[in-house]
Amino acid sequence: MTTIRVRWLLIVAPVLALAGCATPVAPPPVVATLPPPPPPPPTMPAGGYAGMEIPDKREDGTFVTPNFRMTDAAAVWHLRGALNVAALACDGAGGGVVGPYNAWLVGHAAGLDRYVKKYRDEWADTGWSDWEAAFDANQTRLYNFYGAPALRVAFCAVARQEIAAVLNVSDADLPAFARGSLGRLDHPFIAFFGAFEKWRDYYEPRVTPPPVVPTLPPQPAPAAAIAQVPVPGEGAAMTADAGAQAQAPTAAAETPAPATQATTPASPPEAQAPMPAATTP
Repeated sequence: MTTIRVRWLLIVAPVLALAGCATPVAPPPVVATLPPPPPPPPTMPAGGYAGMEIPDKREDGTFVTPNFRMTDAAAVWHLRGALNVAALACDGAGGGVVGPYNAWLVGHAAGLDRYVKKYRDEWADTGWSDWEAAFDANQTRLYNFYGAPALRVAFCAVARQEIAAVLNVSDADLPAFARGSLGRLDHPFIAFFGAFEKWRDYYEPRVTPPPVVPTLPPQPAPAAAIAQVPVPGEGAAMTADAGAQAQAPTAAAETPAPATQATTPASPPEAQAPMPAATTP
């Protein structure tokens, strides 16, 4: 038994010695995880200013522009109006619009006249008595939209490309081209409105005021007192009728209402001759 124990110690002792000399394994390094930094605050788009009014949004989240649900004639007329604004306003923002625009008006005069006549007929068909005034007001909104000074440079850059392209479009294909062209002309405005909205909502959040809750119940309006003034010549008859009504019971009323005295004294009836008493034959 002693021999077996000695042999066991001789085997285990070197193993324990080797285990004590082993290098410990270092734990994995701890990496600190920090949340990403917040995005930078939005900046005001060039040309914008605090309190600036921008169009509202439709139910689908897009901004309102003059080019919405247009007929073919309306699309052509709106394109002509947008390029007309560019011809008048882009000389100081790169130019390059007046010459091609005039060439387009001359080269496609017949087709453009047909579209504008059809567009005016569509307004007249509304049956409005003031349709011409509404037509002019719509044209003014179109010009004011594309004439915004804050978007002049960006708008003119797109208008130069569109006026160069429309010269090669046939009259039959003009409505389809006009719809696409107006979308491209609107793009700088949509981008501007979106950037301004982000800036406004960040620095000037809109706060909805709380609803007004009344603290007192509404008071019923007092009944107005009406003074009955006898008509000359009918005083006796009216007095008799009033007495009969006062004595007649009222089925609908549960509690009789107090009589209201007249605040203005009634004028006495005019003197009348006594009527003879009725006799029974």
